[in-house]
Amino acid sequence: MSRDGRGTNGTVRPLISLVGRRLLWAVVLSAASVPFAILTLVALVEVCRHLMSGGGQAWWWGAASAGAAAVHVLLYNHALRVSHLADARFRLLVRTRLADHIGELGLGWFDAGGTGEVKQALSDDVKRMHVLVAHLPIDVVPTVLTPVAGMAYLYAVDWVYAAAFTAYLAVAALVVVPAFRKDYEESASAYTRALVELTRATVELGDGIEVLKTYPSRSSLSERFSRAVDDLVAICVRWMSTTGRPTALAGIMLSPAALIAVLTALGLWLVEAGRATPTAVIAFLIVGVGVPVSVLHLGSMRGIIRAGQAGASHIGRILATPGPCQPSRPVEMRSSRIEFDHVTFGYHADRRVLDDVDFAVEPGTFTAVVGPSGSGKTTLSRLIARFWDVDRGTVRVGGVDVREQNSSSLLGSMVLVFQDVTVLRDTARENIRLGRTWITDAQVVDAARRAQIHDVIDGLPQGYDTELDAAGGGLSGGEQQRLTIARAIVSHPRMVVLDEATAHVDPENEVLIQRALSELAAEGATLFVVAHRLHTIVHADQILVLDEGRIVQRGTHAELLDGDGLYRRMWRSAQAVNE
Repeated sequence: MSRDGRGTNGTVRPLISLVGRRLLWAVVLSAASVPFAILTLVALVEVCRHLMSGGGQAWWWGAASAGAAAVHVLLYNHALRVSHLADARFRLLVRTRLADHIGELGLGWFDAGGTGEVKQALSDDVKRMHVLVAHLPIDVVPTVLTPVAGMAYLYAVDWVYAAAFTAYLAVAALVVVPAFRKDYEESASAYTRALVELTRATVELGDGIEVLKTYPSRSSLSERFSRAVDDLVAICVRWMSTTGRPTALAGIMLSPAALIAVLTALGLWLVEAGRATPTAVIAFLIVGVGVPVSVLHLGSMRGIIRAGQAGASHIGRILATPGPCQPSRPVEMRSSRIEFDHVTFGYHADRRVLDDVDFAVEPGTFTAVVGPSGSGKTTLSRLIARFWDVDRGTVRVGGVDVREQNSSSLLGSMVLVFQDVTVLRDTARENIRLGRTWITDAQVVDAARRAQIHDVIDGLPQGYDTELDAAGGGLSGGEQQRLTIARAIVSHPRMVVLDEATAHVDPENEVLIQRALSELAAEGATLFVVAHRLHTIVHADQILVLDEGRIVQRGTHAELLDGDGLYRRMWRSAQAVNE
């Protein structure tokens, strides 16, 4: 599949080419139905001509018209069936390709708001492309062939009458075509961006519904959602204002009522002038009115087609998003040592988050990172897992630059535990096992016991077979954290990275989480902990104090308290709050 996301056409064609053979067969069937559609109308003309002349062949032509109509319907409906089967296959292939590609993207892409884009692409955009696959290919052919065949017949009947009718159709086309071309690419891109932003705002609104209910009039979540809706409406109104009126006017000009009036007036004038016959007028009224039907049908779907093209462009942009460069010859890590070698990093070029950070975490030790909010603590933990690549310096895990390691191997060597715990819609057992079928039920239970969560799970309605949901299935925040730690224990990781895992739990759960972490440390795992509560890291082998992106202090808890620095001030403030 092409990853060219530079334009709608450049994106739609390679996506649809995934099911090109099936669609080609559907197009052939649709094209084969066109002559029978024209024959239906021509036979009706012959019926009228024989009735007017008193001939006896009108019934034969009537039967021919009915037969041609039946064949047309059968062929077109079969084409529609084939195209819909192709669409079902297309959805599977595109979603699989998207899922594979998204799996290759850096974790930082998701952290920066990619979640909304994933939902938009995998669900909404693929659905919106339905019309491009299931309908547009088989409707474009009749749109082209029907007017050509119909006009060829009318020119054979009376070329002067046909020329006048062609001039009328040309005027209708000149009304609408320039409006469709005007600012199309820009409007389509703006529409897609606004839709993605609305999706993100909707996800945020759902996640932050408690804040919204508490502060309904001042919540930034509500304001962001309202602004996203307003922006999307404004873009739609602006887009439709450039195409709506001309399209409506062309629709009126090509409507059956307008065409009957125009063709009747032209026909009467030509008959009175001796340039046409009454039979020709009948032919034009029957065939001429049917000429633009396919064009009007395609025009009535323009909004759906436009949305499908916008969806295809958005999918193309995601597929064009590069993931982290994977080494052609990945190097395996030699230990669980973590090293930051003069690392500088910023999410934006004009603002550094980390500046010349240099430290090492020895295998099997416990290192904690503390500091004021916004000092870069979380960024450190993300760089270990290669959410992003550093601007300068090197991050090494196991003595090897993370950029020289295979991403799946790197992530497979560690367990990440963050504040926002992910609970899958599955049983408690499978939430710990995570699809690793080689892990036995006994190992799952043992890991849960060591993570201090066994009694909680055992007390659920169906025990380990109780199905949880995204909200935790009745588990508290601290219990969900311990469930996550059970996942870590059962996988026997070489490294565990925790980002303020106990920041928002009650004291009882905090004690249990600390015991669970001790189980990981007992197995020799290297612990790297971003800490919010200082009393939880007093036994750390090394404490790094971060301030404004720089390490300003390092040492053990006792060593840092003996000095007069930021850590001592933070400790005293924490003690004052506890008292």
